[in-house]
Amino acid sequence: MLKKTVSISSILAVVASLSACIAVSEGGGDSSKQIAIMSQQAISTCGAGNVDKVSTSSFTCKDRIIRPQN
Repeated sequence: MLKKTVSISSILAVVASLSACIAVSEGGGDSSKQIAIMSQQAISTCGAGNVDKVSTSSFTCKDRIIRPQN
């Protein structure tokens, strides 16, 4: 039973780390096309799962700086 739980937990962790969450705050016909273009560029630049925000004209990556634990 423990082995199965660990296996399922591992699978869920991998799936969660590979999913890309993109916040979209603009609407409209042409802007949705631009959001799609910028989203693809953001994923290419930041990596899947590392995109923070996407707009029609820009995107930001999540902070990936590893800070030492005190």
